[in-house]
Amino acid sequence: MSASFFKKYGNIGNILSNYGNKLWSIVSVFIFIPLYIKYLGVESFAVIGFYSLLLGIISFADSGLSSAVIKEFSSSSERNYKYSVLRLIEKYYILICIGICVVIFATAPLIAKYWLTSETIAIDDLTYYLRLISIGIVIHLLSLLYYGALFGLNYQIEANFYQIIWNIFKSLGVVLILIVVDKTLEVFFIWQIICNLVYVIVIRFRVLFRLKDLGQKLQMVINKIPQDIIKYISGMILIAIVSALNTQADKIMTSSMLSLKIYGYYTLSSTLGQVPVMLAMPLAVSMFPIFSKLVSASETPKLKSTFEKSSFILNNLVIIAGILLILYMKDVLLLWTKKSIEPAYLPDVIISCKLLVIGSVFLSLQFIFYYVLLSYGKTKYTIVQGVVQLLVGMPVLYLLVWKLGVTGAGISWILINLGSFIFLFIILSRQYLKFSRIGYIFNNMLIPLMISAGVSLAVYSLSINFMISIIISGVISLLLNVVCYNIRNGYKVISYSGLVF
Repeated sequence: MSASFFKKYGNIGNILSNYGNKLWSIVSVFIFIPLYIKYLGVESFAVIGFYSLLLGIISFADSGLSSAVIKEFSSSSERNYKYSVLRLIEKYYILICIGICVVIFATAPLIAKYWLTSETIAIDDLTYYLRLISIGIVIHLLSLLYYGALFGLNYQIEANFYQIIWNIFKSLGVVLILIVVDKTLEVFFIWQIICNLVYVIVIRFRVLFRLKDLGQKLQMVINKIPQDIIKYISGMILIAIVSALNTQADKIMTSSMLSLKIYGYYTLSSTLGQVPVMLAMPLAVSMFPIFSKLVSASETPKLKSTFEKSSFILNNLVIIAGILLILYMKDVLLLWTKKSIEPAYLPDVIISCKLLVIGSVFLSLQFIFYYVLLSYGKTKYTIVQGVVQLLVGMPVLYLLVWKLGVTGAGISWILINLGSFIFLFIILSRQYLKFSRIGYIFNNMLIPLMISAGVSLAVYSLSINFMISIIISGVISLLLNVVCYNIRNGYKVISYSGLVF
């Protein structure tokens, strides 16, 4: 049983562990963000949001290097080769992180004076917080390299376990520290630095432990990064730079053009709007090693089948989540924030949340396309797409924010992600997997949309408790979509075996 079972179902454990990790992220968002606002205030929460913004902007430092580690560690190369790749990449990674820290540290006074606009926080205090942020960010980035190494070695459950523990200490621990020590941003960011540092030390130790075979000493077998890895990293870094600017452009504009209070509310909206992404990303990331192995083995039929199944599951999750969030947005916001949003700002927050959810749905729908192309080693399409989005999207975003404020940022978010989805969809279907576009849109998008919308609207009309309505709507929608999938593909009506990779 064991060999065949794990061959068929082994990937499920990894995917479930990724969802467990992301589930904690979602739960922590709902639990701790209202507490941050309660103890620190909206403007201080906006500074925390700026911390996330900077982390997103400089994610290009991570994407190429840690993605290369995942790709190489997913291969069948021997352990000393993987160890050598890790050590070589690690050196460059540390230098990049130090450089980022120095740049942010040096420019902190300018950012505090000319970028962030606060009514209650002094410029000198903002400068100090930004310098603490610079330290916390680079340690956080370093942890992603080792997380990727464990991930690529197929210890995804272990990697997610450590990340969950780390996040618990960062989020729950900081609330306790704020209560016991002092309710200041200084305490908040110092605690983040401590947690990040401990996490890096632990996860690096575990990577080296897993690389050792029967206690044998690890040795360097190469003295420079192979050319094919350098080429891959270069493409990934270009993608990450463009992607970071595109995905964070709305926050860059709102943080620089609007007050910290309004930016704080927009950060709140953006966090809630990311729920579809939180649901989609664990599955998409889990599929990357699987796609890479199938591409390297030239198993195109199995690749197409795996792509179709994973797309169906991902699309259902994000479409259902999007519909339910839009229907019950006001109820979710009020439950989540416990009326900490000032009444005058609530209508705008609700509208921006709904717009950001729609944009995030389009972003989530393209994740599978992106990772299939990445498994082929194709990065140029994402670079071209991102450059076009920057050239066209940034001016449009500026005008929309200038004219409509946070609502304009939400509209721009939809346009950017819809355009990206269409572009990657055409490239993948035309040049690589060559599937039917009409069939994909009808079976994997329109049918789930119609079923989920019909069920959700029917339950919504009953006017029962919104939490119960969300659970009932989600479960029924998912079951009906699986039944339709099974009927369409000739599987048993009540079965999940047809969706196993």
